[in-house]
Amino acid sequence: MGSLLQLHFIFLIAFLLISPAISHNCSSSPALISGNTHFADCTDLPSLKSSLHWTYNPTNSTLSIAFTAPLPSSNGWISWGINPTHPGMIGTESLIAFKAPNGSMIVNTYNLTSYKSITQSDKLSFKVLDSKAEYSNGVMQILATLALPSNMTTVNQVWQIGPMVKDGTPVAHMFDPDNLKSKGTLNLATSSSGDGKNATAPAPAGGRGQSSRIWSNNTIFYVFFMFIGVLFL
Repeated sequence: MGSLLQLHFIFLIAFLLISPAISHNCSSSPALISGNTHFADCTDLPSLKSSLHWTYNPTNSTLSIAFTAPLPSSNGWISWGINPTHPGMIGTESLIAFKAPNGSMIVNTYNLTSYKSITQSDKLSFKVLDSKAEYSNGVMQILATLALPSNMTTVNQVWQIGPMVKDGTPVAHMFDPDNLKSKGTLNLATSSSGDGKNATAPAPAGGRGQSSRIWSNNTIFYVFFMFIGVLFL
């Protein structure tokens, strides 16, 4: 009986590992904190151990994102933004997330006008329809839905992490090589949502779309120990 249970469980594990729901995950970045949030695409960003899950809906020019990155400290911050003019930090219109002293999560919008200072502002070239932040086990995530200009087909994205927040203001990030290369281009035309008929921009709070299911590291950890338990039946 024990051998039969072991065999069935091995087949179950193999099925889960090759399931499309798992294969669409980004392979080298932290899993989404909101396990029931779905996005059409996922991009492993080339620096800061970060990832971007995203869905673009061309019918209404909305972009929903989940930017995830590990914090350099418990009082740190993370940021994801768009530079409307060129692929660089100066001029970026950014969402920055951090924890308030009372433990609540804050997401504010900023204009990055210099390398030494940032200005909190809601005057952006895009409209933030919704935003929130989450934190778990040293990893922070920004979830937001943006209304982009209808003629925008590519996005100059800039992402960053910072060491601390002082008096409610994010302190300047490090200038290590990993921090300096945290920029790139996101091609909206390559979105798996296609013409927008089969995938709509998901709500940041955890709306369901047509993309793959994201498994958390805790789920995989739990399944592994179930497997170990069956081996010793």
